[in-house]
Amino acid sequence: MVALATPSDLVARLGRDLTDVEERQAPALLDDATAVILDRFPQYATAPTATSTKVCCAMVLRVLRNPNGLRQESIDDYSYTVDSSRSAGEIYLTDGEAAELRPARHSAFSIVPGAPVVAS
Repeated sequence: MVALATPSDLVARLGRDLTDVEERQAPALLDDATAVILDRFPQYATAPTATSTKVCCAMVLRVLRNPNGLRQESIDDYSYTVDSSRSAGEIYLTDGEAAELRPARHSAFSIVPGAPVVAS
């Protein structure tokens, strides 16, 4: 399986070079994100698009930008909350990202070759 994005795609979206740790993590995280996408949208395995690359990077950047998975943090009587995505494997598709990956529908109906004729 070839990842839908490369570390250089991440750098372009992150706006800085990857740290040494991020550079070591990036290939595995990109593979994980690609696997999640291809499980739901297998058509991208043979025809990756700019959108599939963008979504793959967004999934990985969530982890790179927040490696500890913090969702909330307080100062006085210190407390913190770990993002629930950490317990779910960190790499996930948001509803918006999944919607971006769905093929656009241009009509209200579809023609299915070989389908039975429906009498009206």
